[in-house]
Amino acid sequence: MAVRTSYTIALTSLLVPLFSFPVVANDQDTNLRIQQRDALSAQEKEKRLLQEEKELELQRSRQAQEQSSSDQSNDNLGQALYLAVKGKQWSQVEVLLNQYQSSPYADPLLIHYAQGGLSRYLGRLSDAEAEYRSLLSLYPNFLPAQLELARVLFERKKNQDAHTLFSQIKSTLPTDNPRADGVRRTLNAFISALEHRDAWQGAISFGPTFNDNLNSSSETYTCLVRHETGKCLFDRVTPEKQRAAGLTFNASANKRISFKGHHGMSLQALTYGSRYNNHSEYNEQTANVSFGYSFQDQRHSILVAPLIEYSTYADKSLYWSTGLKLNGFHSLDSKSALRWELKGEYQDYRPTKLDYQSDWQWNASINYWHQLPQQWLAFGGIDWTHKQNDQDVHAYQLYGGRIGVVKSVEGWLDANLFASLRERQYEGYNALLDAKRRDTEQNYTVTFSSPKLFFWTLTPILEWTHKRVNSNVDWLYTYQQNEVSVKFEKRF
Repeated sequence: MAVRTSYTIALTSLLVPLFSFPVVANDQDTNLRIQQRDALSAQEKEKRLLQEEKELELQRSRQAQEQSSSDQSNDNLGQALYLAVKGKQWSQVEVLLNQYQSSPYADPLLIHYAQGGLSRYLGRLSDAEAEYRSLLSLYPNFLPAQLELARVLFERKKNQDAHTLFSQIKSTLPTDNPRADGVRRTLNAFISALEHRDAWQGAISFGPTFNDNLNSSSETYTCLVRHETGKCLFDRVTPEKQRAAGLTFNASANKRISFKGHHGMSLQALTYGSRYNNHSEYNEQTANVSFGYSFQDQRHSILVAPLIEYSTYADKSLYWSTGLKLNGFHSLDSKSALRWELKGEYQDYRPTKLDYQSDWQWNASINYWHQLPQQWLAFGGIDWTHKQNDQDVHAYQLYGGRIGVVKSVEGWLDANLFASLRERQYEGYNALLDAKRRDTEQNYTVTFSSPKLFFWTLTPILEWTHKRVNSNVDWLYTYQQNEVSVKFEKRF
C-alpha cells in the first residue's frame, strides 16, 4: 500500500502544472459573438434613427409620381424628367434623360441632377457625388442638390463631410417658414445618425452563472498494474470535476473618430470573464484594446491597429500580449457580407512556471454572413491559429470552423445558435504523455434575449454553452463542460 501511495504522489506532482496553470488561448468564439452583437446593434439603431425619414421620402416619391406627366413635348420634357427623378421612377428617368440630353434647350443643371440620382440608384456613388458637385458649382444654392449630395456623402461613409454639409444646410433654413420644418426634420435625422456613427457604442452585461467542470477534468481512473489477486497496485487518477456558481460578465466599447473623406481612427475595447463562489482559483478574465487607422466607404472597411491584451487566472496575472491586427469588412450585396482578420501577437506569460509558453501567436480568420427571409441571418467561417514555442512539444496549430444562425421575432425575441469545431495539433512528441497530442474541440452556444422585456433599461439574456474535447491523450484531456448563465445587458 505504501508503494502505491508513493507512486501516486509522484505522478500527481508531475501533473500539477497541467491543472493548476492551464494555457488559456484567446476565446475566438466569445470575441466573435460580442463583436457581431455590437455590429448588429449599431446597425439597428441607425435604421431606427432614419426610419421616419425613409417613410417621409417614400411618401414624397409617391406624390411626385402622381404629378408626373406623360407629355414629352420640348416644353414639358424637362418637367417630366424632374418629376420622374423626384418620384424615383428610374427606368423612366433613363428614357427621358436620353431624350432630354438630345434637346438643344437642355438645361445642364437638370442633366446633372438626373444623372446624379440615376447613378445613386445604380450604386455608382462616386459618379453621383461628382454629378451633384458639378451641379452645385453652377448653382451653389440649389437646395435639392445640396440634400442629395449630403445623402450620397452619408452613404459613402464620408461622415465628417456629410455632417458638415447637413449642418450648413440646416443653418440656412428660415426659422419662420413652416415649409422648412420637413427639411429640418430630415436634416436632424441624418445629423443624429452621423453623430451615432462617431459616438461611443457597446454594451455591459453581467449575471449569475453555473459551470459543471471548472477544472476541465476528464475525471478518469486507470489501474496501471494489478496484483494477481486482482488488487490494483499502481493507478492513475485525475481530479474530480469542480462545480460552482458565480458571476459572469463582459463589456465592450467602440468608437470611431472620422476625418475628412473615408479616413479616421478606430478604438475597440473588450473584456469578459467569470468569478466563482469559493473557487477563486478558477476566476478568469481577458481584456484587449486596439486603436488604429480606419478606412470606410459604402461597401468596404479596413482597420490596421496595434493591440494589447491582458489575461488573468486565479486572480493573478497570466499573460500580457502586444501585437498588430489587420481586418476588413466587405458588403458583397444587399444581403451578404464578408469579414477577414489577420493578427500577430507576442504573449508574455507572467508566472514563472509558465514562462516557457512565452512566444508569438498568429491567427487568421474569415467569416461570411447572409440575410435570409423572415429575419433569419446565417453565418459561418474558418480560422487558423499557430502558437509558436522553442520546444515543439508546446507549439501547436489550430484549424477550425464555425456556423450559426440568428433569428429575430418582431423585437420580442432574439435567438442565436452557434457551433464551432476545431482541431488542435501539437508539433512535438511529449515523452511524459507518451504521445504527440491532438485534440478535437466542439463548442455549442445557444443564446436567447428579449429586447422588449427589459428591466431598468437592462435586457435579459439566457445563454447555454456546451464544450466537448476529445483527445488522443484521452485519460487527461478528454472532457465535457456545460455553462449556463442569465445576464442583464445595458447597451449604449
